[in-house]
Amino acid sequence: MWTLVPLGNPGPEYQDTRHNLGRLMLQRWMADRDLAPAPSKRFSSGTLYPLTDRLQALVPATYMNLSGEACAQAEAAGLYPRRMVLLYDDKDLPLGTGRFRLDGSAGGHNGLRSVFECLGTTDIARLRLGIGPFQRPLVDFVLEPWTDPEWEVIGRLDAPFARFLDLLGQAEDLGGLANLVNPAAFWEPVS
Repeated sequence: MWTLVPLGNPGPEYQDTRHNLGRLMLQRWMADRDLAPAPSKRFSSGTLYPLTDRLQALVPATYMNLSGEACAQAEAAGLYPRRMVLLYDDKDLPLGTGRFRLDGSAGGHNGLRSVFECLGTTDIARLRLGIGPFQRPLVDFVLEPWTDPEWEVIGRLDAPFARFLDLLGQAEDLGGLANLVNPAAFWEPVS
């Protein structure tokens, strides 16, 4: 079982902002499949939802900067961090692209930093979803809503994001997944 952790901020005022791209893509994927799962476990800082027989989602209830609290509570309840896959926005990637990594630094992302601090490791898989090119001040940029042209690009992300989740759901380990999903062609719309 793989646990998807879509990072973002709670509340309707943040729902359609750039910082919530990981949550948005998972919500769109669920809506396309008419999935509205009941929670399987609640923590004070997040909720676990079953998605498929191989995928579940841990949705933090905290703001982005405290995302790690839900991961730590899930780990204490028996979920293994090496089976978690973080979904989050990345200012350094162009909108419409993704990058899968097995480990690495937080790269200035406060949500990742929180997860790493709370779990005590940076060895956590993550799908970085581009929101760039970013503008300064960064805090304003990530908390702004999407523009109409950006929504069009997001619509073209649905198919590759679904392919990523299909591949993840079939994977026993993550070793070869990066080679499949990191080429630019993977993120181009299917005609």
